[in-house]
Amino acid sequence: MSRGKLRTVKRRISSTVSTMHITRAMEMVARAKAQKAEKVWVNYKKFSQKYLDVLYKIISWGNVSNPILKSEDQSLSKTAILLISSDMGLCGSYSSEIIRLAENEARKLGEKFKGYFVVGMKAANYFRYQKIEALRFWEKLYDIPNYDISQLIIDEILDRFDRGEIDSLKVVYTKKVSTLAQVAKVVDLIPIPIENNKIDTRKEYEFEPNPEDLLKRFIPEFLSALLLDYLMEAKVSELYARQNAMKNATENAEDIIDSLTLQYNKLRQASITQEIIEVVNGSEALKEG
Repeated sequence: MSRGKLRTVKRRISSTVSTMHITRAMEMVARAKAQKAEKVWVNYKKFSQKYLDVLYKIISWGNVSNPILKSEDQSLSKTAILLISSDMGLCGSYSSEIIRLAENEARKLGEKFKGYFVVGMKAANYFRYQKIEALRFWEKLYDIPNYDISQLIIDEILDRFDRGEIDSLKVVYTKKVSTLAQVAKVVDLIPIPIENNKIDTRKEYEFEPNPEDLLKRFIPEFLSALLLDYLMEAKVSELYARQNAMKNATENAEDIIDSLTLQYNKLRQASITQEIIEVVNGSEALKEG
């Protein structure tokens, strides 16, 4: 039995062990980042809820109207899609599921679809490779999302809304179901959906300036706050997806090492057995001689 095969298997074992150490370290880093990001996001959700409360207080005060607010007789024919992917890989099917869902939504919209706003290098590279034009790309924009980032994106979207290029916006992002499950989801951001049962007709507040002007100023702030919530949840989901992907990679490496070790031991035993046979055969040949 050739010792070359033993050396080859041994090198494969050593290489797989090195890979396993890397994936385990990346899993630990992703877990630490995910827990930190989730803590920030959970605290922020309490703050973003206050924005929603303020919006309903303004609407409740009087009959205010704004094209950003959804109404029953509103006709939408220019819908854009904002998809939130990742800048880095090694997180399983995280970005591919977002892209797939966004493309499905675009097909459903048909002629009403007016283009993509793309966050994240993974989706941006995909659209460029497929030669698909996008309204705007944002790449390597953030590590942990913040309000300035969401405001930057909303300002660009509202500029196009004011110019009449779009009249509605859907957001495709990843919702965190649990640490082990993250699901791509579509939500309507513009026009802002209004739940009538949350409108309180009691006028307990006085506003300065009037509610109409105040609403006009408040809406960009509200949309930025709401988008930041989606960006944060997407980042948390990405980090947990990376943690799970690296955990699976580590477990697969362990299985490969076990399999290669068994193969190595079998080859080694066969080599030893072959050497014993050769010694015995040589000894017998000498006796006969």
